[in-house]
Amino acid sequence: MKRALAVVIALLILAGIAVLGWRMLWPERLTPDIARNVDVDLSLKGVNLSQGKDGKKLWNLSAAGANYAEAGDELTLTDPVITYWGEEGGEHVEVTAPKGQVWQKEDRARMWDGVNATRGEYRMRADTLDYTGGNRTLVLSGNIDISSDSMQGRSDALTYFLDTGDILARGNVQVTLN
Repeated sequence: MKRALAVVIALLILAGIAVLGWRMLWPERLTPDIARNVDVDLSLKGVNLSQGKDGKKLWNLSAAGANYAEAGDELTLTDPVITYWGEEGGEHVEVTAPKGQVWQKEDRARMWDGVNATRGEYRMRADTLDYTGGNRTLVLSGNIDISSDSMQGRSDALTYFLDTGDILARGNVQVTLN
């Protein structure tokens, strides 16, 4: 009787070890269907992105943090700094804001909550900025101020054409030459 009990206990211990070994050596794997249905969202710190075309750098983005939502293919940014390069030999435009979003597949970006942009001696401030890569424009809107050593200006909307360096101000335009 004692011998039979010892054999049963030994078999139970061996069965437990076998189950434990099975779990450790062959862990459960995701099936392809489960892996395809996982919605991946990311939260990132210290983000750097660049985009170029035909060997020419178009823009560079740095941000303190970012959240990526795969469903909308959008990157929501914290404290973004985007540098845009335009016409050949021209100065770059550096844009900063507390918040921003990038839709890289659409080649589009938006920054808001107090946008500051600089290009050489020119300083621009606005409520929001929209970048459209298709026509290479920066569109500033809401309480726009532009200043340099030689002028000061205000308008409701301002479009900066990256490829030519031209500026188009619209709506309640006021310019004072120094």
